[in-house]
Amino acid sequence: MRILLVDDEPGIPEAWRELLATSPDWEIKIASGAEQALREARAWPEGPDVLVTDVVMDPVDGLTLRETLAAEFPRVRAIFVTGYDLSGHADRMANAVVLPKPVDAAQLSAAIGGVAPPVVGGDIGGYLAQEYLGRHGAVEQFVAWQSAMSRHVVLHVLDEENSRLSGAVGEFLADARAKAAVSHPYLLAVHEAGEAGGRYFYTSDYLPGYSLEAYRAAGHTLDDRALLAALGTAADVSAHLGKHGITRRTIGADDLIFDASMRPRLVNVAAAAATPSDERAEVANFAAAVAQLAAPGGVAASVAQTLSAGGADWAGVSAIAAAAKPAAAPKDAGKLTARTEKSKQMLEESKKRQKKRLMISAGMTLLLLLVAAFALFSAFGGGQRTIVAKLIKIPAGEFVYQNGEKVNLPDFWIDEHEVSIADYKEFLDFLEANPGEAKKFAHPDMPEGSSHVPLDWADNKEIDTWGFYRGATRGMWRKIFPISVDHPVFNVTWFDAYAYAKWKGRRLPTEQEWEKAARGTDGRKYPWGNEDDPKKANTGADLKSNPKDGGEIDGHRRWAPVDQPADDKSPYGIRGTAGNVSEWTATWAPSEDGMGGDVPVVRGGNWGNPEHFITRRRVILDPLQQQDTLGFRTVSDTPPK
Repeated sequence: MRILLVDDEPGIPEAWRELLATSPDWEIKIASGAEQALREARAWPEGPDVLVTDVVMDPVDGLTLRETLAAEFPRVRAIFVTGYDLSGHADRMANAVVLPKPVDAAQLSAAIGGVAPPVVGGDIGGYLAQEYLGRHGAVEQFVAWQSAMSRHVVLHVLDEENSRLSGAVGEFLADARAKAAVSHPYLLAVHEAGEAGGRYFYTSDYLPGYSLEAYRAAGHTLDDRALLAALGTAADVSAHLGKHGITRRTIGADDLIFDASMRPRLVNVAAAAATPSDERAEVANFAAAVAQLAAPGGVAASVAQTLSAGGADWAGVSAIAAAAKPAAAPKDAGKLTARTEKSKQMLEESKKRQKKRLMISAGMTLLLLLVAAFALFSAFGGGQRTIVAKLIKIPAGEFVYQNGEKVNLPDFWIDEHEVSIADYKEFLDFLEANPGEAKKFAHPDMPEGSSHVPLDWADNKEIDTWGFYRGATRGMWRKIFPISVDHPVFNVTWFDAYAYAKWKGRRLPTEQEWEKAARGTDGRKYPWGNEDDPKKANTGADLKSNPKDGGEIDGHRRWAPVDQPADDKSPYGIRGTAGNVSEWTATWAPSEDGMGGDVPVVRGGNWGNPEHFITRRRVILDPLQQQDTLGFRTVSDTPPK
């Protein structure tokens, strides 16, 4: 087999070659770019059998390289290795394999040998696969978007080879049922199982974050409170499953995940059938991983070293961790755990991981970028705002709140529209010109060093990226979605929204203020009245898995300008509360995920979810989370000048 490895990042092709446990029948060549790759490929009379390439390369990208080679050598198989979202390019990835970057030896060897996951960008049972996470045995895992619920999930798919084995499907579905039957606040829930196009799958909660094992492998040190919480979480789940007689598999360090606020959750380890594990060995191995992450001489280090010596079961872990916890709790334990240093690192690393992928969606070569930019500039203009932001008075008085409660509020003034990309750009321009002023607007609990630049923003100074701000100035983002500076800003954290509002001399609305402004005083279900009409709001009623499709009902495939649709308008004239983007509020409430602690309340519908009744609320998002269906608006307690 003739294999061509291509990446323009120095040392990567060599590293891939070293990863491969090569067969005597494998002949491998490497190249540092498309030009060299074409020379190496043509040196083989019949060309390569397999092309393994990164996608983001300069000046010729991996997709174009694959298409050029396929024109000369139609039998070549393509494997794209990337850390970025390719779901917008499914048409150019037909019959290819997509692997995450960095790739491991098992994934790369399996893909070259012909055992590979479904293509990222494919739809399975209404779930759009966006990122390949890896596999556990016969089960392949993806981050997927469930448009019907406007959320990300983990999609677990039984591979095709095992689907054909006698009894494998029954065992897979039985395992899914066992997981779905378990309910525990520290355990990631399983939602549904099904079959689509011959592929069997189930879905579970998606928790953005890093596992205990990932932190250990990266050589990090975590604070005592997080590590003791990890031990306690694993022990609590084990006790719960044991109490209810639920079979489970062994708990490992890669099963414990920390979210952006360093709160631990456990992957669903329930199983229909599992070999009983040596619990004391299980505890010792888990504790050994904790010990490697603990600061020397700290409480967590002492506890973990004791447990890793062996002899303790999970009941013992629970008691020891609970006894040690007060000594580890800082004086400001009542504040957001998002203030931890690791939370800050996770936030910034998350942004870095996604930066390079933006170039993919804008066009893969410099020529295409220039042509597209010129065409879009001509078609859509130069990104000048046409919608002027203004505040609307909501008069004092009583209104019907939620399920009939009567609430009395004083006068307040609220943005007519959601904060637009143009509005937010002014804030970022101010911060860039006055870097010392940023602390004046930051919430006390915001992680130090965090940037207020939204995820995927990509300012126009970044030549190698094409984020949504650059797309907005040219009329199109990712060569697919019409977007302008009059569209709502998105991918902002709660802390970003808070800071912007304070910079404007305002604040975020409470959820009661938001609902009164959106609903009026008479308890209506929708801004326009009590009759459901999906044409009147930009929602997910017409969202399609293929981003080039959709919009048949409300006229918009994703975002809309902040003044559209015209009928999404409250009795006070407030626009965009039933759809477009959901909105952060100033109100915090206990999280619905059962993890404890308060999180910001999110109000309103969005383009990714068909639900658009005005009492819709979500209390599940961490203040550091960013979503492309989430923005905000502001409120003033005094009349505008």
